[in-house]
Amino acid sequence: HGLVQPIIYLVLFAPLLNGVAGVPGFPAHNAIQFFAPGLLIMNVLFSAGFEGFTLQDKVESGFLERLRVTPVSRLALALGFILQSSATLVFQSLLLIVCSLAFGLRLDPAGAAILLVLIVLIGVMMASLSFTLGLMTREGGILAGITNTFILPLLILSGVMLPIGFGPPIIQTISRIDPFYYAVNAARSLINGALTSPSIPEAFVVFAVLSALTLALFIHSMREAVA
Repeated sequence: HGLVQPIIYLVLFAPLLNGVAGVPGFPAHNAIQFFAPGLLIMNVLFSAGFEGFTLQDKVESGFLERLRVTPVSRLALALGFILQSSATLVFQSLLLIVCSLAFGLRLDPAGAAILLVLIVLIGVMMASLSFTLGLMTREGGILAGITNTFILPLLILSGVMLPIGFGPPIIQTISRIDPFYYAVNAARSLINGALTSPSIPEAFVVFAVLSALTLALFIHSMREAVA
């Protein structure tokens, strides 16, 4: 995982949206203002969503086996993995914002700061889930299959690529069960300075619950793996 894929989307896909930016119903006055906030959420999906592979590498190298005989706290160990992932996400997000500014993005500083908090919250959820799956599967091919199966539908239904409102009613209805739909809407509101938008507390509530549940699951899995 890394920044290569999001930057490719920024350079090659965002300009393609310029042709539809003036279409009635398009929720922004230009393509980059629509696409860049969603791109930040996309990066969380791909970056944190593939963190399980790094943990599997440590399992294969015998790192976790060596930890069995050490007094290190299993809670601290799990939180260490999460904090490392979160720090990486913040750095990547700041770099993507800088790149987007070069393409004409205009952002609200306060909204961008709040968005970074939301990104970390989403990252905790995705990394915790990926780490847990990595410990459960212990095999890269299986983890890749599971991850790719779920990330692509989540990405499409979130509205990152095109407005969900352009789709048929069935797609618009299904998208409401995609937690990243709320994240993308909140990201756009925050970047544009619409800090009173109800989409913002909706996204924080959704991901506060999901991150708490998945983090608890990862901590439990880590304690069992290094028992």
